[in-house]
Amino acid sequence: MASKEYSDPSSVLIVGGGSAHDFDRWFNLEDSKTISETGALVRYTDQPENISAVLSQIDILYLSTNQPMPATGEFRNSIFDFVESGNGLLLVHAATWYNWEDWPEYNRELVGGGTRSHEPFGEFQVQVTDTGHPIMESVPSTFSIIDELYHFEPNESGKEIDVLAKGIVPDSGKEYPIAWTLTHGKGRIVGLTLGHDGKAHYHHAYRTILKNSIEWLNNNEHSID
Repeated sequence: MASKEYSDPSSVLIVGGGSAHDFDRWFNLEDSKTISETGALVRYTDQPENISAVLSQIDILYLSTNQPMPATGEFRNSIFDFVESGNGLLLVHAATWYNWEDWPEYNRELVGGGTRSHEPFGEFQVQVTDTGHPIMESVPSTFSIIDELYHFEPNESGKEIDVLAKGIVPDSGKEYPIAWTLTHGKGRIVGLTLGHDGKAHYHHAYRTILKNSIEWLNNNEHSID
């Protein structure tokens, strides 16, 4: 893979589409605008079958979809190979769910776990657990947000994750990871469960985490040969 300097603008493909969310409004229009503030070049599709054809043209794949994905080995291997070779993968909200029962490797190796349920839409507190990580730079150590608090659980047989922040259930105090990192081969991966609607996408902390994630994924020393 060609040498890439941190100052180079990254090329990002956002993949949305599916049920229960306004993917075009929030993950396309709003997140594209936020990510563009980093200098990144952003494009969007809600057609997952188009992913493989453009992987060679991008640095970061941003998945936020819960729609069916092509079941071919060629398609699925292309995503794994993309990350393994040193590129970045950003998994936001719906993409951290257990969406594809016939693709357990996705949750085990790329997500490090998954979600099968969430708290009712409402306000909860987030606590940053790794304040020194670049993704949490300029993010308040605690903040409140109105969103779906996903019951994300790490996969015991999956890749180990580094939890950066956790959400706290208001009534019980139970905690769930809402932001984490892991690696696959030479590639970096960021998981973020926030993002149901505008209450998150307009939130300063969400926007900061999103931009920091793009910059951290783009600044991957392992991608330099």
